[in-house]
Amino acid sequence: MIPLKDKVAIVTGASRGIGRATAITLARHGVRVACVGRDDNAAHEVVERIASASGQAFSIHCDVRDEWSVKRTVEFVLEQHGTVDIMINNAGVGIHGEVEDYTLNDWHTTIDTNLTSAFLFCRAVVPIMRARKSGRIINVSSGAGRNGIAGYGAYCASKFGLIGFSESLAQEVRSDGILVSSVLPGSTDTQFGKRIPEDENAERSERARLSPFEVAEAIASLCESNPNAWISELVIRPLVVKPKA
Repeated sequence: MIPLKDKVAIVTGASRGIGRATAITLARHGVRVACVGRDDNAAHEVVERIASASGQAFSIHCDVRDEWSVKRTVEFVLEQHGTVDIMINNAGVGIHGEVEDYTLNDWHTTIDTNLTSAFLFCRAVVPIMRARKSGRIINVSSGAGRNGIAGYGAYCASKFGLIGFSESLAQEVRSDGILVSSVLPGSTDTQFGKRIPEDENAERSERARLSPFEVAEAIASLCESNPNAWISELVIRPLVVKPKA
């Protein structure tokens, strides 16, 4: 196990859902967390919650689809903390619609948020990690990155693409001590899917769904794992307990 205390992490999409839970969970492990997003109020609430538990975090307003916004964000983290040890690419959006009625704008919004943002952040942090010969990059894909879903063609395309991008990047940087992993959560109780519970103590709306904090703990475990045991892909499914006949 690698101790996480005083490591520096960037978490995108940190204002809600899995990103929020991941920021809070990493902070509990002693990580200094940069909470990245566009919802300033929500990100500030996450930072306040972390601070109230004696953790270290700060929020950064960033449009993850914009090259220069991403560049400035990484530069700011580097100025404040001197490094980036962990990069969690979690920002995501899902716009429902069948292909024949889907607008090009919605297509670009989905691909740019879910896939291009990961490319931009990885491109920015890899030189930092390469110079230190260590680093963890975790890209949050989805079960929809392996299985198509009707009405979510753009979302599935972005998540399939994120897995392929992660696998390619992993081969490029593995000799530099940088480990790249994909996380594929199953159905999770978040506002993303118009489901509500985000509190770790809240009851699930359905037993067949994960809580964001269960996914976040899995992500934290990846960050702690021994570098000689590289976990390239982690699939997380909710446990469905079927009643005995």
